[in-house]
Amino acid sequence: MQWGQIKTLFILCFLILDIFLLHHFITYSTTNYEPTDNVPMEDNVRNNVNGLSNVPEESPSEEAMLSAERKEFTETEESEIANLPNQGSIIIDHHLIISEFDQPLAINVEEDTEALAENIWNFDQYQYFGKNEAANTYIFFQVIDRPIYFNSSGTLLIQVNEEGEVTHYVQTILEKTDDQTEPEEINSPMNALTGLYLSDGFIHSGDEITAEVQLGYHNLLPLANGAQLLAPTWQFEVNEESHYYVNAIEGHSTSSDSETFIREMKTQIMDYFAEDSTADIEITDEEWEEEDIELLLAQLLEIKVETNGVE
Repeated sequence: MQWGQIKTLFILCFLILDIFLLHHFITYSTTNYEPTDNVPMEDNVRNNVNGLSNVPEESPSEEAMLSAERKEFTETEESEIANLPNQGSIIIDHHLIISEFDQPLAINVEEDTEALAENIWNFDQYQYFGKNEAANTYIFFQVIDRPIYFNSSGTLLIQVNEEGEVTHYVQTILEKTDDQTEPEEINSPMNALTGLYLSDGFIHSGDEITAEVQLGYHNLLPLANGAQLLAPTWQFEVNEESHYYVNAIEGHSTSSDSETFIREMKTQIMDYFAEDSTADIEITDEEWEEEDIELLLAQLLEIKVETNGVE
């Protein structure tokens, strides 16, 4: 057989093979393809993120938004607050309590939180979140069915001294309105985690979920007053230090940290005492003088700046 015939035969064979492979590809693509985008992404998370035992396998499929508003104390409630033992209080605009104990309380806040119940009004409506070491402040979030994360109108901040004794606290509280919404379908916590993993700047390969993922409420833009519509939200604690919040209905994600939250609360409080403020300020301790209040404000939620030994 001549070399030209051999080349022609090889060309025909490869042409037939190419036609066969092209036909097979087109047939598979048009008849057998099913979208599997979510499977690889979730597998990617499972392969690269640690602590997945803290992500619930079972979770609610529906949850309603929470409609709430800042609670304003009645005269009776303000009287109850004024009569709490061993403390003097300032009540601002009938909704914010700043209190200083006459004698610091020798209470281990983390181990014996219930010991605070007799000293703080409606203490049972709050859930412990954690401590900010720079401000020596324990953070509690209000619970209305579920915890409400980082909301300046529903929080309890308990400050301790260097000996760990309770010296001050700041308290606000929300209440449900009558205008509640219908339940909506929500994402699973694993779906929310996958979204965080795919978002730049949130969860990375090798990170660990270090606490049980909880469903609560969060408002991306907390309001200083008036009504609030709080979305059901998945909370993720990562590497024991970062906290991320994923709107369980719409999938929006954000991060919050205790130090920023405390600074914002301190700024809000100081604004009430500005010269041009129109806030209604009630002082329950008649013996307090102006310098006592100034000292209280200076000591309140004071964040220590780390200098690493440099003055």
